[in-house]
Amino acid sequence: MGSSEQQSSQTFDSSISPPVKAVETPARVSIGWPPVSLGPSLVATRLELALAISGVALVVFMAMHMGLLLSSMVGVETMDSLASFLERNYLLQSAAPLLILLILAHVILASRKLPSTARQQLAMVKHMRTLRHVDTLVWGVQIITGLALLVLVSIHLWVILTDLPIQALKSGARVHGVYLWFYIPFVVLVEMHASAGLYRIAVKWGSMKRRWVHITLALWTALFLTLGFAILATFYWIGANP
Repeated sequence: MGSSEQQSSQTFDSSISPPVKAVETPARVSIGWPPVSLGPSLVATRLELALAISGVALVVFMAMHMGLLLSSMVGVETMDSLASFLERNYLLQSAAPLLILLILAHVILASRKLPSTARQQLAMVKHMRTLRHVDTLVWGVQIITGLALLVLVSIHLWVILTDLPIQALKSGARVHGVYLWFYIPFVVLVEMHASAGLYRIAVKWGSMKRRWVHITLALWTALFLTLGFAILATFYWIGANP
């Protein structure tokens, strides 16, 4: 009797607490390249840091490039002299391949987090519409402007590097001609992508409070667009009065 009660108790206990088979959580999912980790990952952190560094480096180059173009507002000879100095000392020739490699590295690092399939893209759009979250919207803007700039930057580099030396009159002729409607959206897209990238870097790495990020980027946007369109207006005037 005792053994029968013990057996029934064991049967009853096993029915209450059935053995649970351990389910292994996959270490990775198949989104992005390399696959994005579900948990903390040193590789993912390093890739994020490399993406941030490449983005900041491109913004620094853009600021230096704008400085060269701003010299046209002083005079045609000033810009031509500065461009000639860069070419005589092979600074332009050595910087161009490095710039192209930097752009490619930035594109590759950023592409690992892009929604690559139509299903993922539709999910992202639905997600943005549902949440209406500022940071999610900024990420979407960054993706769209980045894809557009990949095409526009390639055209811009091809036009410039196949028509050396750089001269104010050449740039003026291009802006005064058909390229005016190329450079207007180009300036706007560059500013939008740079601002979105700097915002995400500042928020992600905690380098600045959101309130100050918004104020700083608002000033940056106003300054960049003012100088960018002032440069375009200057080149347009140079092209109209060669």
